[in-house]
Amino acid sequence: MGYVAVKAGEEVVRRAEELFEKRRVEGDAEPVSVEQVEEQFGRLVGQVMSEGGLYAPKLAARAVKQAQGDAAEAAFLLRAYRSTLERFDETTPADPDEMFATRRVSPAYKDVPGGQMLGATKDYTQRLVDFDFDEADPTEGWDLGDEEPESLRNVMEVLREEGLVADPEPVDDGAPHDATRDPVMFPAARDAVLQELARGETGAMTALAYSALRGYGQVHPTLGEVRVGELPVAIEHPYTGDDVEVTSVEVTESESVVPVYEKRDDPQFAFGYGLVFGRNERKAVGMTILDASIQLDGDEPAEDAEFVLDTVDGIDSFGFIEHLKLPHYVTFQSILDRVRALRERRGLGDHASDDGATETADAEPAVSDDD
Repeated sequence: MGYVAVKAGEEVVRRAEELFEKRRVEGDAEPVSVEQVEEQFGRLVGQVMSEGGLYAPKLAARAVKQAQGDAAEAAFLLRAYRSTLERFDETTPADPDEMFATRRVSPAYKDVPGGQMLGATKDYTQRLVDFDFDEADPTEGWDLGDEEPESLRNVMEVLREEGLVADPEPVDDGAPHDATRDPVMFPAARDAVLQELARGETGAMTALAYSALRGYGQVHPTLGEVRVGELPVAIEHPYTGDDVEVTSVEVTESESVVPVYEKRDDPQFAFGYGLVFGRNERKAVGMTILDASIQLDGDEPAEDAEFVLDTVDGIDSFGFIEHLKLPHYVTFQSILDRVRALRERRGLGDHASDDGATETADAEPAVSDDD
């Protein structure tokens, strides 16, 4: 750490950490448990798992608690922990059609095959602060029923049967790119793009997707459908070779279509796709917009794969922004020297400030690892 070079460095750093931990639990008569975080802040836990690239609800909840609710910090903790784990097997490709959906809406079709399933959502109510929501259970006395949901036909299948969807070029039959082990090289294959987007920071992806909708791009999609549910995960049995379901993960899936009018001989829809851990519909929808935009390979920010993938990685951006708080004494001293030399050449002279900032910078001996 850079501040170890400062007077009483290690002791100061240790005490700063102790103060952080003290503030985290200070005044908490009933400490919030990891289980409570997992159950009551499921959206936040899902976001952290998605951005951290590791499906582990209890670990993500622990990271959220440790980070005092800072999603970026929690995702950093989770991704750092993931890097220490041994990888002993790979799952077989999961089929999203096998998802046990708890929510499924289609903005494209009113009478979608299988019906609309609103699930648990407040999308269609006023977004107002509720001062009474913790007073009583609002569902008390309700009969939610125990009917099994109908099988849900994918909306995209309806369009594909009519030849209306221009699917992206399929990836090679070889092993897919693994963005956790190999850096993404540009131009990037679509499997690498989707992996990076799936781990992208929710806010960054929302902002870039919004830029396309606001006119800085050509994509204004119609959502075929948005699903939330449990997706089975299977591995190949080492002896029989059969696929064996070992667990399931909560995911959010989104598919969108964008009209491509330029193909006058065969007008079709381009296709955007999003799949993320947990329930995070905003990110999944943003992912579909960015996926469709990148396929256009245009000049706008959301259509530049390198720009998008370098920008949306929350861990990279988190690290670069946060590292500015570490000492940059030597770097800043060099910048000061250059600015002073330029001013002197132009006859502007050297006017030190009255607060002694110049003398302090000149006298600072500490060196940061960063510099």
